[in-house]
Amino acid sequence: MALYTSLDAAAFSRLAQAYGLGPVREFTGIPQGSINTNNRLVTSSGRYFVRHTTVRSAEDLRFEAELLSLLNESHFPSPRLVLTREGAPFLEWEGGRASVFAWLAGEELTRAQLTPEHLECLGLELGKLHRISLSFTGSRANPYGPEVVGGWLEGLKRHPDAELSAIARELEGCLARAESARGGLEPRGVIHADLFLDNVKWLGDRVSAFFDFEMACRDFYALDVAITLNAWCFDAGAYRPELCRALLRGYQVERALVPVERESLFGHALFGAVRYTASRIRDFHLSGLPPDKLAPKDFRTYLARARALSSMGPEGLRALVGL
Repeated sequence: MALYTSLDAAAFSRLAQAYGLGPVREFTGIPQGSINTNNRLVTSSGRYFVRHTTVRSAEDLRFEAELLSLLNESHFPSPRLVLTREGAPFLEWEGGRASVFAWLAGEELTRAQLTPEHLECLGLELGKLHRISLSFTGSRANPYGPEVVGGWLEGLKRHPDAELSAIARELEGCLARAESARGGLEPRGVIHADLFLDNVKWLGDRVSAFFDFEMACRDFYALDVAITLNAWCFDAGAYRPELCRALLRGYQVERALVPVERESLFGHALFGAVRYTASRIRDFHLSGLPPDKLAPKDFRTYLARARALSSMGPEGLRALVGL
């Protein structure tokens, strides 16, 4: 979701023709994110979101397309994938693969706007997502599991920047602690795996869409809860108990956490904090792209989460979220 690939008017005209979208009126790059090149496209038939990837495989994109089809059929608030004229879910285009989505209605909330009511609604929808996906048969392993994250940290330990190498060693200890706290026997299924503030649209106090399902995979449901907790409930260097508890309260209306998930939530949250600290160092801090091509994200905000979790421990997290 950065501007890695330069796409011109002729390229978008070819895309619009392949999808039957009508003449192109305008296109605008969207610099937020870290992996893909995203654009807002306006044609005679409407507004669209165009994602160009050079890293996602055809199998990854088919998994996402099949999951979105199920969610749409189940009336879950999610994006509508536009198919090509031939009925394909993506297009081989400009050295990568393009996916086109109908433009989503709604607004993204800022951290300052968040209330417990928002988090309870968010948790409710996340629980509903996990419940609906029980019938989904597609399979995709988490591409950012502990082995991958551990490899990132091993590389960062050798970085010439003394601060980064020291942080990598600190995070290695956190990763080991997280893995020992994750039991491995918790319920698994399809998870969003990347439910940040900028991946949810709102109409008033109602969720109008979860989007950006490209990270979706099969993993622990509790990991999805923990990633969401880290993303939405931490502000100004600390977790906000009222938001944490509202998220868990809403989630459990749709799907109650089983005892082993309550015990392992700390491990999942710590793993998530380590994973996003490391990826932000790699994708943003060490990126050579200018700010107009890649909206910056500070890895230190996730390092602060990892340190806060390490300090409170499993019992402290359970008290924080009211479990």
